[in-house]
Amino acid sequence: MGAARPFPCFCTGHYALDQGVRGKVMDYRCALEIGGVRIEPGTLLFGNKEGVLVIPRQAEEEVVQLALEKVRGEKLVAKAIREGMSAVEAYKTFGIM
Repeated sequence: MGAARPFPCFCTGHYALDQGVRGKVMDYRCALEIGGVRIEPGTLLFGNKEGVLVIPRQAEEEVVQLALEKVRGEKLVAKAIREGMSAVEAYKTFGIM
C-alpha cells in the first residue's frame, strides 16, 4: 500500500479483448444500426467525450467545409478577445463564440 496523497487522483482504463472463440464474424462492410441511427459503410464517424457524430457520405464534404469555416471564425473571435474585445462585443461582431 502506498502513502496517502494530498491531492485527488482520477484514472480510467480501457482494453479490448479479441473475440477469439467467444464470437464469430457473420458479416462485414454492411450497414448497421446503433441507437436507432443507421450507419452505412463509408460513413464518417467523429467521436469525443461529448458523444459521436454520424456524418453520411453524401453530406461529408459540406459538413467538413462548414466545420472548417466555423473553426476559422472561432480563431478570429479568440484573437479579438485576446486583443481586448469583450466576449459580448465579439459575439455581436462575429456571430459565433
